Amino acid sequence: MNDDEKLKENDKLAGRIWKIRDYIQELEDIKEGIIHFLLSRKKLDDVTKNLWISDVKEFYYNTVSAWEMLNSTSKGNLKYLDNSKSFLHAARSRLAKSLSELKFYKEELVSNHIKEVEISFEKCWNAFYFEFDFLTPSKKIIEPIARIIKVSDSEYHLPCSVCSKISVEYKIGYGRFDEQESLVYSGITHSRSLRRDLANELFEILKNEDLLGVYHFMQKYHSIEGLDAYCPKCDKIYCWEHYNAREEYDDGFYDCTMGECPAGHRRMIDD
Repeated sequence: MNDDEKLKENDKLAGRIWKIRDYIQELEDIKEGIIHFLLSRKKLDDVTKNLWISDVKEFYYNTVSAWEMLNSTSKGNLKYLDNSKSFLHAARSRLAKSLSELKFYKEELVSNHIKEVEISFEKCWNAFYFEFDFLTPSKKIIEPIARIIKVSDSEYHLPCSVCSKISVEYKIGYGRFDEQESLVYSGITHSRSLRRDLANELFEILKNEDLLGVYHFMQKYHSIEGLDAYCPKCDKIYCWEHYNAREEYDDGFYDCTMGECPAGHRRMIDD
């Protein structure tokens, strides 16, 4: 590609990214409408009202931050690409929380707000992901992604089978609130400390690269959902993005996180 072609391509990219601002303006208008509605609810106590309004604002500002990071990425700062994705996923999560709160009201106006914001955010989401795909550097040499990475005798990592991002970590150490050594687990939905004496059993499973065995181990000692980053039907590990993890809420309270792998297998990964 010569200099003129690069310049034209950059101009097209800048135009597309600026176009996303139009979608975000739509979101801002809808956000203001929702806030106005909540402020008009005289029977809604001030504490709840302020919390719900804060959720709506956070959804919007996370979307704006995602755009700012994307804009920086388009100018050559590729280090901001993951930040843009993180803000966009945070916006989707906060939107889900806000919508669960709004559904408390059965009025037609609320239903219209919900439809409008879902459609507008879907346009945003698709536009963002078009640019994410466009801006992600292509890998000329595709190396096989390890199923399990042994960091040391007391630490193992499980990378995403799509992008190789570390999705799960197991190590002997101290969790956030631990007073003694534990088997510390960090997944795509949360972190947790397990009993230290379980490490030998788990590490033996990991040495054999038995992901299904790890899943069953977690079902036995952690929760029925097992290993959150794992798809049993694929026998593969996925990061938050490639498992398309989505938090779900009920009346504003966290309910669960659902995951859908690239092959379309869907399951609850956290409850």
